[in-house]
Amino acid sequence: MPAKIHISVNGEFCDKEGNVIQLRGVNLDPSIKIPARPFLPTHTPIVDDKFFEDADKVSFINHPLILENVEEHIIRLKSLGYNTIRLPFTWESLEHAGPGQYDYDYMDYIVEVLTRINSVEQGMYVYLDPHQDVWSRFSGGSGAPLWTLYCAGFQPANFQATDAAIIHNYYIDPKTGREIGKDEESYPKMVWPTNYFKLACQTMFTLFFGGKQFAPKCIINGENIQDYLQGKFSDAIMTLYARIKDKAPELFDNNCIIGLESVNEPNCGYMGEANLDVVPKERDLKLGRTPTAFQSFMLGEGIKCTVEQYKRTFFGFTKGKPCTVNPGGKKAWLNAQERDTIDAKYNWERNPEWEPETCIWKLHGVWENNQTRGPVLLKPDYFGQVNETVFINNHFVEYYTGIYNKFRAVDKESFIFLQPPVMKLPPNLQNSKLLDDRTVCACHFYDGMTLMYKTWNKRIGIDTYGLVNKKYSNPAFAVVLGENNIRKCIRKQLAEMQKDAKSALGQKVPVFFTEIGIPFDMDDKKAYTTNDYSSQIGALDALGFALEGNNLSYTLWCYCSINSHEWGDNWNNEDFSIWSPDDKPLYRENRSKTPTRAPSPTSTTDSVSTSKSKSSSSSQPPSFIQLESNLDLDSPSCSLETDLSGYRALDAIMRPFPIKIYGTFEFAEFNLHNRTYVLKLVGKTGTTAVPTHIFLPRHHFALEHLSIRSSSGHYTYNADYQVLEWFHEPGHQYIEIRLKSKYRCSTAGSDDSNDLPAECVIS
Repeated sequence: MPAKIHISVNGEFCDKEGNVIQLRGVNLDPSIKIPARPFLPTHTPIVDDKFFEDADKVSFINHPLILENVEEHIIRLKSLGYNTIRLPFTWESLEHAGPGQYDYDYMDYIVEVLTRINSVEQGMYVYLDPHQDVWSRFSGGSGAPLWTLYCAGFQPANFQATDAAIIHNYYIDPKTGREIGKDEESYPKMVWPTNYFKLACQTMFTLFFGGKQFAPKCIINGENIQDYLQGKFSDAIMTLYARIKDKAPELFDNNCIIGLESVNEPNCGYMGEANLDVVPKERDLKLGRTPTAFQSFMLGEGIKCTVEQYKRTFFGFTKGKPCTVNPGGKKAWLNAQERDTIDAKYNWERNPEWEPETCIWKLHGVWENNQTRGPVLLKPDYFGQVNETVFINNHFVEYYTGIYNKFRAVDKESFIFLQPPVMKLPPNLQNSKLLDDRTVCACHFYDGMTLMYKTWNKRIGIDTYGLVNKKYSNPAFAVVLGENNIRKCIRKQLAEMQKDAKSALGQKVPVFFTEIGIPFDMDDKKAYTTNDYSSQIGALDALGFALEGNNLSYTLWCYCSINSHEWGDNWNNEDFSIWSPDDKPLYRENRSKTPTRAPSPTSTTDSVSTSKSKSSSSSQPPSFIQLESNLDLDSPSCSLETDLSGYRALDAIMRPFPIKIYGTFEFAEFNLHNRTYVLKLVGKTGTTAVPTHIFLPRHHFALEHLSIRSSSGHYTYNADYQVLEWFHEPGHQYIEIRLKSKYRCSTAGSDDSNDLPAECVIS
């Protein structure tokens, strides 16, 4: 079983002896965003009201994985050397039938998925992620059940007419099952600005985090809607967590489950908007119809508005032709009859002041529809008193306090992953009781240029983190030129995110990138017909370069078991999966074979020892592979079985890395072009009988052609696990591993093309 993970005094993951451990893996998997029965991807057309009427009857069982296929997928992930899984689940999957009505069958299915993951040899580390995007799939995202929108008084069936949210299902032709059109208007691109700044999403997040301050009239069953929603959400999460502990305690005893994340990508809603009558200047990302907050309020009440539209160009997001949106008499809010029916169904009693068919923000005096003057904005700065820092350190911390206390009441040993808003500073919790020695800071990073333009631009890049956090007096200063500088800029951004997080939470808190990745449908999906993944390799290699240079643990977004070239990850045309069943036929047969097992541990054939004196500087390739039966592989880094079929951009995602360092980390870098790996560390004082373990994949390093140079020590290699053991001396040490020059074959601009020399093919 995997070793228990601890946190060092320097805020690094380590084993009980203090040896530094690096965690890397994937999010498994985004299929949890959509129901499995009936199967409702975002390309399922909405043809009648049953999409909403039957929302309480869905089941998510078999998402993320069909039980019979769990081992197959885990073996495939372990073939990359991965040892960690972020397991997302949604609030909707647990409580879709109504508040307090839990889907225990789904919870038991999750227990079985985890049990099967744990049963694979050497196991995997797993942490749980209560996932959401843009609040709910009924507001164009994923996460919360439909009844939460009814709770706020919304009528989601009218979101399309009132532009309160864009739901891709409306843009699919029921007859053909295809997109109605390819242009922005007929089939809008679903990127974060599309829905995060619409009425439904912004209102729900404002109510969830700030209802008591900004919507005091929204009382339901004697509670403000903020407390009601937060309480139901955290209760659902902890019901699942407690059920796992009760039904499968071995998952915790065996160190399979290592913790729980607070919530995926919290959002401040309207809080912080200084003027509701304008689109904030600092909102750099604008795409498609972009109403002001006030215009959203009016549209929600059925009032026709002309709103700005933005389109994406090479030079960024530019203003296009305005668009008039006419709700046609529909409102985004439940009328009296609809609300009475809903309230009776869910046993809700509302504050008498909470009028039906009325915008919540009109109810609270933010605006009015004057009989003489028409719509009038009365309090343009209603939400302006709360800026970003206040939101994170007060409203978000209030939520975090609730989930933290409930989690620690059930589990005092596992990690809690505190996730602040994306690319923002976490709350300053130093000297707070909320910060314990099992706290991890969860960060997300996506390169802005790669994400928005879906290509790997080798000429122009942007310091996304610096731009988001206003570290430049002029946005032009955030531009970087040239591929090498872009790669260095990404590495610098991750280093700054780590530094900023530790400045708020303290040096003892590890920083873990729980989401990082790239879209695979780059360059108009060219790779799916040419099998040329050079753009994807370049972008992923840049992320790998940045992560390993900062010794950062991470879980890539994502691995999707039902990915397809046509529909990507089956949700809003996202296509981030590093694996696809559609890519399996492209995998050459000689690469798909399971590597030959090592000789019996009792065999000593061709086993000798190599060593390198500290004073020597010459390159000394090993003339052997020593196979040992008693390797101390505490970290579940590899599997005896391997399967690399179906991976895209395999060159970039399969990388050498230090599984466990006998000492502390200084520096690491994998040069994909030169097939060279360098690791620098500070070895512990004491015995040299304990090695540093390095995952060294045969995919990049054909063993018979290796050249290894190190400052001291000797090495052994376990062929089953593809793990190099380096027995080094104390103090500053380095090891350089490379293929001899005549055997280097692939570059960051190619993806294992069919003309590779035989020596570079897994045998």
